[in-house]
Amino acid sequence: MIPEIVYSKYSQAMFDIAKEQDKINEFGQQLRSIRDTLQMNPDLLKFVEHPLITPEAKKDTLKQIFADDVSPLIMQFLYVMIDRRRDAAIVAAIDGFIDLSRAAQNIEVAKIRLVKPLSAEEEKQLVASLEKMTGKHIDPVYTIDPHILGGMVVQIGDRLIDGSLRRQLQDMQHALLQSDVMNEVTDEQ
Repeated sequence: MIPEIVYSKYSQAMFDIAKEQDKINEFGQQLRSIRDTLQMNPDLLKFVEHPLITPEAKKDTLKQIFADDVSPLIMQFLYVMIDRRRDAAIVAAIDGFIDLSRAAQNIEVAKIRLVKPLSAEEEKQLVASLEKMTGKHIDPVYTIDPHILGGMVVQIGDRLIDGSLRRQLQDMQHALLQSDVMNEVTDEQ
């Protein structure tokens, strides 16, 4: 695990530049694209993070892949991290930038677990109700989880809303067991 101090100063520096140039959204989209590409290509990520590969080889490879699609400042951000041997923290630094940009824009991530995907209209209604409840803009992240049986589980920060069928069945079982225990106690008297 990379200590937060290692990458947070890079995240903060990139965020400050983006804010100064009024490009938080633009840079955020470009950095997400880089992060997603690295995460979806484990061999590329290993290459970038490998300590024995020269910084020049890493920068040349990233330039070939990303230079046509991202700002020169984003490329410079990557190059600085590679030159300073912080290449293993690139994904974490990008995530740090994304967290800073969400906070600046009053956006909260909602991790939503469902049994099956929602329709576009259902997603829209869910996001609207979560925004009303939290007072923040919601960035939903959906995950399909058949273990919840039905309903959904929503996590926003440290808040958990468990409306799953599995949880309802557990609550019902607990209530029935408590009821049986109470009946046994009162029947014995």
